[in-house]
Amino acid sequence: MGQGDAALVITPHGHAFMVDAGGVREGGYDIGRMVDVPYLLHYGVRQLDYIFLTHAHDDHAAGVRGILGRIPVRAVMIGHEGAGEYLKAFGRGEAGRTEKLLAPLKENTYMELDGVRIEVLYSPERREVMQGSVEATGNEYSNLIRVSYGDASFLFTGDLVAAQEAELLRRGTPLRSTVLKVGHHGSRTSSSEGFLQAVKPGWAVISCGYGNSFGHPHKEIVQRIADVTGAEILRTDEKGAVVFRTDGKSMSVECYRD
Repeated sequence: MGQGDAALVITPHGHAFMVDAGGVREGGYDIGRMVDVPYLLHYGVRQLDYIFLTHAHDDHAAGVRGILGRIPVRAVMIGHEGAGEYLKAFGRGEAGRTEKLLAPLKENTYMELDGVRIEVLYSPERREVMQGSVEATGNEYSNLIRVSYGDASFLFTGDLVAAQEAELLRRGTPLRSTVLKVGHHGSRTSSSEGFLQAVKPGWAVISCGYGNSFGHPHKEIVQRIADVTGAEILRTDEKGAVVFRTDGKSMSVECYRD
């Protein structure tokens, strides 16, 4: 959804959850109400079991406010920046009600929903981020979430930075996934060669706005993904919404602009 990240997962028997919810850094335009909710309703989603947020930046989290105004949500799963950072991204109109829905993600845990496995591979604590980066931008809090069903798996990276990718490789975290949501909209801050080799996806999705001012995705990153993984690269600025369907064995993909 434009420059921000948002993904919807619908399970075999109609449960639904999201990983990130999009948003705009400048505020003003309500992505949740104007984009997320119509998209959810289009696919028959009338309630969400969870919204998993990779981190608190507006372009990943601000859409939550508009969603909560129309769609019942069981819980909003967040990182470790502190609830205040997320409430700031949502807007504080109904902070009391919203805060009750927040629940922190825990590293190396998983849950299952209707046969779909949701793993939290990485969820850095505040002290870990502050020790690792003197000039933290907030991207360093990015949670790494893998969603799998049968043999199909999707790795959601948020804005995970190269230093964190290196830490995951050092730990030996199993990263192999069928589909990679490319880190930080294809920025050169992410997608190191070693990380891409470890994930080895068949598809790489880059969520970026058409003609965005950041220059995302950076050309060298697109080339690196192609060279290292051989993955089919799908960019939302070129393809629009990208939809994967899987029975746990085979995979198909449709793009709005196709």
